[in-house]
Amino acid sequence: MLNLTPKMLVKGFVVLAMAMAMVTLNGCGGAAGGAGADVARPALFLTLPEYCNTPDGMTLDAETGNIILAAPNFNDESYPGVLLTINPKNDVSLFYAMPVHPETGRGCPMGLDFGPDGNLYVADNQYFYNKRDGKDHRSRLIRVNIKDGQAVSADVVVEGFQLSNAVIWKGDTIFVSDTFMDLPNEKGISSIYKFNIAEFKDGPVKLKPFGTDEHLIGRLKTDPNPRDDMAGADGLTLDSRGNLYCGSFGDGKVHKFIFSDDGSVASQEIFVNNPKELPCSDGLFCDLETDIVYVNDSQRNAIVAISPNGMVRTIWINEDSNGADGLLDQPCECVIRGDEMIIANFDMPFPGLKNKAFDKPYTLSVIKMAK
Repeated sequence: MLNLTPKMLVKGFVVLAMAMAMVTLNGCGGAAGGAGADVARPALFLTLPEYCNTPDGMTLDAETGNIILAAPNFNDESYPGVLLTINPKNDVSLFYAMPVHPETGRGCPMGLDFGPDGNLYVADNQYFYNKRDGKDHRSRLIRVNIKDGQAVSADVVVEGFQLSNAVIWKGDTIFVSDTFMDLPNEKGISSIYKFNIAEFKDGPVKLKPFGTDEHLIGRLKTDPNPRDDMAGADGLTLDSRGNLYCGSFGDGKVHKFIFSDDGSVASQEIFVNNPKELPCSDGLFCDLETDIVYVNDSQRNAIVAISPNGMVRTIWINEDSNGADGLLDQPCECVIRGDEMIIANFDMPFPGLKNKAFDKPYTLSVIKMAK
C-alpha cells in the first residue's frame, strides 16, 4: 500500500493516485483508519440560519468571491425558498426571495449560474408540488435580474419542465437538466435541454411535453438499482475543453456530451458507470485546473473524484451524521473557492440513503484542497 501524503490528497493527489492502478484510498471516512485517512476530512464551514433549512445549489461570483446558495426549503415549508449570499468573509445574508409559482405558492431554487448578461439563472423545481394535485410540467427557469450587484427583479424565461434541477452556462448557451420526463410508457427517462440567451427576449419559452421539444439535446436512461430510484439527470458541469457532464441521481452514472463547432451534440457517452464506487450522482463540479470532476454522492455521504480518463476514487465517506461536526449530511453540491471545497448538505432523506432523518443544524461542510 502506498502511503498517501497530504500533498497528494485531494487537489494534488488525485491525478497521481488515479494513474496508479494499485493505489486505493483505504481509510476514507473516520471509522476506517489507514494512511491519510483524515487529510480530506470535512470540517464545519457554516451553520446556516433557520430560513435556510434545505441548502442545495451553489454558484461562485468570480468578480466578488461571493457564493450564491439556493435553499428550496423542502424540509420546513414554513420558510419560503430563498437565495443567500456567502461573502469572502463567510458572512451570510439574504440575496433574494424566490418568486412563487401562481398555482403552488412556492418558489423552489435548485441549480443556478450567472449568465453572460450578468444576471442569475435559477432552476425552480415544482415537481414535489405537482404530485399534490396531479398537475405536471410546472417547473421553470427563472432569471434574477442583477443591477449594481443587487437582485432587483425576476422573470420566468422557460416553463414546462417536470423537475428542473441543474443549470450551467457555456457562452450564450444555457443547459438545464430535467430529472424526470415521466413518459407514459417508459420509466427512468430524463433529459437535458439547451437554450440560447436570445430566446429569452420575448417572454418565456414554453416547452412541449414528453420529449417532443426541439431544445432537448439528450435523454438519459436510469438503470434499475437497489434503491428502486428512477431519478435521472441531476448535476451538470463543464470541463476546460467545453465538454458537458451530467450525473444520474438514481444509478450514479455520469454522462459526457461532446459538441461540434456549431454547438450541436457530436457524441453522448456514459463516461462513468460504477455502481459500487458511485451509486448516486447529485451535484457535479469540475476543477478547471485539473479537469477532475467532483461528484456529491448523496447515497453514501461521500465525495468522489473522477479523473479526465474516467478513473473513480472516493476521497471522503462517512456514516449518518447530523453535520454538526462538519461531516457530510447528504451532500448535494460543491464549489471550489480558493483552496476550499465547500459542500452543501441537503439533509432530505430518501429511501436507501445513509441519511435517515432531517435534523438540525443546517450546514455547509468544507474540505481543504492541497495546492
